Amino acid sequence: MTTTDCNLVFVYGTLRRDARAQVLSPLCRGWVFKGYGAVRGELYDFGAYPGAVQGGSPDARVWGEVYQLPDPATMLPPVDEYEGCSESDPPPHEFERGLVDVHLEEGGGVWAWIYWYRPEPLGRLLESGDYLQRTGDRRPTD
Repeated sequence: MTTTDCNLVFVYGTLRRDARAQVLSPLCRGWVFKGYGAVRGELYDFGAYPGAVQGGSPDARVWGEVYQLPDPATMLPPVDEYEGCSESDPPPHEFERGLVDVHLEEGGGVWAWIYWYRPEPLGRLLESGDYLQRTGDRRPTD
């Protein structure tokens, strides 16, 4: 699937709206919030940021937010750069963009882009699967 074939992105860490620093707001300008959801995988905390890893137990989930990108062909490359996996970043990349089936909190599912963490995860496993709960914060409810 090419960048223009999928216009949704699933974010689970520093790009979530309640975790997003002011400096990251321009990166997410134009994104349209579509809802909360979860993907199968495990979430690790590396201090300044988290990383989602595919696999884990069958019940392992990573919680996050789904956004619609009005123009994915121009909006995804800056996110690739932020995640260190653009064509100009030397390999091996710490993160890799891929497609994932997101189970929406409101029901149903969608395919969205996600940034998977690729190296062996040496951070702290976040058993809740929710980056916003790493320090007792709760996932927002709209």
